[in-house]
Amino acid sequence: MSENIALLQQQIDDCKTQLQKDRQAFSELQTRQNALAESMEALGRTLAGLDEKMAVLAPQAEPSAHQTTSDSPVLQALPEPVVSEEPYPEQRLAGFIPLKVLAEERERLVPHIQTVRDSEFFDAEWYLEAYPDIKDSGYAEDPAMHYLLFGGFEGRHPGPLFNSKAYYLESPDVYQNQMNPLVHYSLFGRNEGRKVFPL
Repeated sequence: MSENIALLQQQIDDCKTQLQKDRQAFSELQTRQNALAESMEALGRTLAGLDEKMAVLAPQAEPSAHQTTSDSPVLQALPEPVVSEEPYPEQRLAGFIPLKVLAEERERLVPHIQTVRDSEFFDAEWYLEAYPDIKDSGYAEDPAMHYLLFGGFEGRHPGPLFNSKAYYLESPDVYQNQMNPLVHYSLFGRNEGRKVFPL
């Protein structure tokens, strides 16, 4: 009888040991699964940002010969901007860090100058008054170009109705992918329903 009890006890101990090992393996699998899920989400966000950046950096395509007037993006109705009724929190704005963009990347933005000039949020006179140092620079005759290549990344605002810093802080993907805030809003953010904060 004692031999049977000892045998059963051994089997119980073996089962407990195996159960402990299985639990450990299951826990490790869950941890890996969670890590993979987070990695996939991060990669998805990065890919979306890169797709947007590619669209911004790619040369603007010439309209095709068979494009009809109704196909013209200029004539397509744009959604109304989503403008915040509340001022952006000053304490958050204080945490903004200007972007350092390479000269080559600035050059790739030049084809989008008309996007800035045509934006309802860009006010050339206001820009020059708000940033008098631009008046004494080579961009005095073309403040839109300064905003496109430098101002937006520095956190300067194109006009009183568009807070560049707030747009970056509310859209970290735009900041991470080093895209001019107003250009991103004009090409993507508006259709995505991203919020605009006035000064």
